[in-house]
Amino acid sequence: MTSTHPTGHTAPAPDPDRTGNAHRQRLAQELVETVVTVLGSPEGQRATHHKGIVLGGTFTATPRARELSRAAHLQGDPVPVTARFSNGFPSVEGRDSTFGDPRGMAVKFYLPDGRTTDLVAQDWPVFPAGTPEDFRDLLLAQHAGPEATERFLAEHPDVAAAGEVVATVGAPPLSWATVAFNGLNAFRLVDADGHGQWVRWRLEPVAGEHALPEDEWETADRDYLMDGVVDELPVRHRLLAQLAAPDDQTVDASRAWPADRPWVDLGLVELTEVDETRELDGQVLVHDPMRLVDGIEPSDDPILRIRPHVYAASVTRRSGVPCPAHLRA
Repeated sequence: MTSTHPTGHTAPAPDPDRTGNAHRQRLAQELVETVVTVLGSPEGQRATHHKGIVLGGTFTATPRARELSRAAHLQGDPVPVTARFSNGFPSVEGRDSTFGDPRGMAVKFYLPDGRTTDLVAQDWPVFPAGTPEDFRDLLLAQHAGPEATERFLAEHPDVAAAGEVVATVGAPPLSWATVAFNGLNAFRLVDADGHGQWVRWRLEPVAGEHALPEDEWETADRDYLMDGVVDELPVRHRLLAQLAAPDDQTVDASRAWPADRPWVDLGLVELTEVDETRELDGQVLVHDPMRLVDGIEPSDDPILRIRPHVYAASVTRRSGVPCPAHLRA
């Protein structure tokens, strides 16, 4: 059974048990435990994306951003930002040149009224699965071995298709300044008159996309991305938004929109300094894509909707402190 989304998109009819917070919290805990088991995440660390660096700077929106959304940080005045670049695999000792590591860029925008809003992106073009359950089961199948993985993918052709797309990328970047990052979930921008437009984010490097030469993958310094970014400052990324057509789906992060959908420039993220003020004295820095402000609305994508609960479980694991207070920071 299906229902019509307020913007005209068709989505499964809501099931109070499966879409409620209690269900998401249970599933998020399962996901974190699965990641810990499969990837070997050590205690006291994030479930993934252990190794990273935090930078500070500003974001300045374009006039086009103000036309599309009434969100406070999209009106044109520069706002402070905190950004974290990170490797995806759970190891602080891992090599920055690892092939296929899902690298991330997360940006926190500090608004004039004291609130914050976050954007989370990674260098993969799509998410490996369209639902949290399928992602959990994919990890478990991979952990069980090649035969189990092959059987799972045969039974889930949509996950297999996403995996083929993910496999097209993976080369380590030349630097953090030369990586493009994709916001895989859909959001609805709402303008001053209440008109909406579905978008997906992309952070496009001003310096262009450049990979580390393959003959340097084994010889590059273990921490060349983390250490080298200091010499790259300022690091600049354009915030782009891909505009959905009226019939494009908005609930499956494992499927990209058609390549002919237009992109618009919403502004510039300019990172100018290493931020050594965060994650001190037990503080936990969280970038949550569901921390939104008026003018940006979430889709019903189940991967997006479960993210706050996954981060909450991860924060509790890192700090031993219940998560809600941290997620409000």
